[in-house]
Amino acid sequence: MKKQSASFFYQSLRFRFGLLFNSLLFLCVSFIVYSLYRNAKTELDRSFSLQLSSAANAVLQKTDIDPISVPLPKSGEFFRIIYDDKARKTTLIDNLPQDRADQEKWRLVSVKKYPENGGLLTVDFALSAENYHAGIRKLRQLLYLYLPVAFLLSFLGGYLLSGFLLRPLRRIIHKANQVDLEHITLLAEPTARDEFYHLTDALNRMLLRIDEQAKQQTAFFTMASHELRTPISTMLTELQVFNREPGDPQTRQLLDNQEQEVSRMKALVDNFLWMSQIESGNLRGNPSAIDLAEMVLELSEGFRKPMALKGQRFRIELSPADGDFTVSGDRNQVEVILHNLISNAVKYGEPDNILEIILYRQERTGILVSNAISRPIENPEKLKGQFLRDTFHKDGFGLGLWISDTLSRKNNAELTLEADKERFLARVEFGRK
Repeated sequence: MKKQSASFFYQSLRFRFGLLFNSLLFLCVSFIVYSLYRNAKTELDRSFSLQLSSAANAVLQKTDIDPISVPLPKSGEFFRIIYDDKARKTTLIDNLPQDRADQEKWRLVSVKKYPENGGLLTVDFALSAENYHAGIRKLRQLLYLYLPVAFLLSFLGGYLLSGFLLRPLRRIIHKANQVDLEHITLLAEPTARDEFYHLTDALNRMLLRIDEQAKQQTAFFTMASHELRTPISTMLTELQVFNREPGDPQTRQLLDNQEQEVSRMKALVDNFLWMSQIESGNLRGNPSAIDLAEMVLELSEGFRKPMALKGQRFRIELSPADGDFTVSGDRNQVEVILHNLISNAVKYGEPDNILEIILYRQERTGILVSNAISRPIENPEKLKGQFLRDTFHKDGFGLGLWISDTLSRKNNAELTLEADKERFLARVEFGRK
């Protein structure tokens, strides 16, 4: 089974929609704010220039030559008055600051008028620009502060809004995850005929196609399994009869090989039949009292020959020795569970080793089947998946443990698989907690 990759919040549609909404809104807000800043700066500059011109003209209007009348600078006023009578220039007053050329500190304007007695009267007026520049800097700082706040608020708003808009999609995903392919139920369609409605409709049509194909596949497996089961069983019986008759070693070897292959084919057909019954949902149980000890002894007899070929031996242990190992379940299904576990232990167990079968009764009644292994098995629980096999063993079909696990759950039992460096253990406990 493929491991699901980790999902981070920034990979979600909600985050992407929130980021997209935030980016668009941030660009719009940035453009508007920048336009407001430019307009505000222009207005401040115009207002300051108007104030400067008004103050300079007021000084110019108060200045006269005949007789000479010059206004005195008030607090914060800096100006210079020059009279030019074409013969010479006379500075009437001058308190301009020495650093008046520094535009970061001062703004300077010149106004002129022509007196009635001739000549040219010029007033150079300077105002401190520090308050003006301080106001511009404050306005800029406020913009730098408000833009990140606006960015965060717009992102939060977009994230929440996208979460609200994607709520129908999350409901569809939740309902789709709850669909059981053994009993497919269609998703409830939204009332509004929007994109979510069309998505739900497409998923429902896909589920109907999957259901139809699954039914056809199950019907094929069931029919083929039934058709193949009878001739294979007949072939196996005839081979077993012929194999009991005396013959030359070469013929007996040939019959043994054929018997093994036919047995393998019969196991495959039986597995397909069980798989089709499980996936079709037509598997029914007939619970009855089952003596596990008796069933294990009966099943173990059928493995004497393949075990002898590999030099394997059984060690069957009852704990306690006089315990009652009766459980409730469907006899055929429980027999398939135990048969598959013992068959795997024989098939994948190391030659010339002991296969252990331990029946125990503690809080629950259980059976433990273990066999020696030569290689470690990582995550043995994954072998319960359908068509999954161990990396080093390719001769099975990957169905036995899946069928055993499914039938265990249907008989109120639990199958667990464990492995250490030396042994593989399959445990079935009846009466799940």
